[in-house]
Amino acid sequence: MKTLLALASSPRLDGNSETLLKEFCRGAEEMGWNVEMVHINKLKFRPCQACDACAKDGKCIVKDDMQDIYPLVINSDALIIASPVTFGSLNAQLKMLIDRFQCWWHAKYNLNAPFVPDEPKRKGFFLCVGALKRKRYCENAVEIVKVFFHNINHQFAGSLAFRGYDEKGAILKAPEALAEAYQAGKDFVTSVEEKAGK
Repeated sequence: MKTLLALASSPRLDGNSETLLKEFCRGAEEMGWNVEMVHINKLKFRPCQACDACAKDGKCIVKDDMQDIYPLVINSDALIIASPVTFGSLNAQLKMLIDRFQCWWHAKYNLNAPFVPDEPKRKGFFLCVGALKRKRYCENAVEIVKVFFHNINHQFAGSLAFRGYDEKGAILKAPEALAEAYQAGKDFVTSVEEKAGK
């Protein structure tokens, strides 16, 4: 059974982005996938300290909960990330986690020993939710995730941005958005299987 790693970054449990993420994952599970859900806000970890100790072997020397996240990424078959849009970007929790993959940047580019093989490239998908309706407020978040996926050898397979949802639970009043996330989950894992030839 293939595993989808799902990263929920909002500090609000059952907030709008997490609700959409759960619908995405429900679609994946109905296609026979196992889902490993991680709530980033529950992790105890520090921001990257820019010590560059990881330049030696690609491994972060900070011993905190991030040490449990690296193997989850290594052992999963695909990745889905969900984040609220904060001040036109990713929220702090997700950006902290991304920055802690600086060690993987060294592994890939300086040591030529990436933890996830470059080929066949795994796939990643991104969901974001913003209170403001202007499209540009979500674009920066998408670009950051694209760079992250590239550095950890995941192909950016698409994204969905839901705008105009602020209060917790607001997305529940938009059944069409929930249905879109659910279908995206089914389509995403189907595309992963087709690429792998099952």
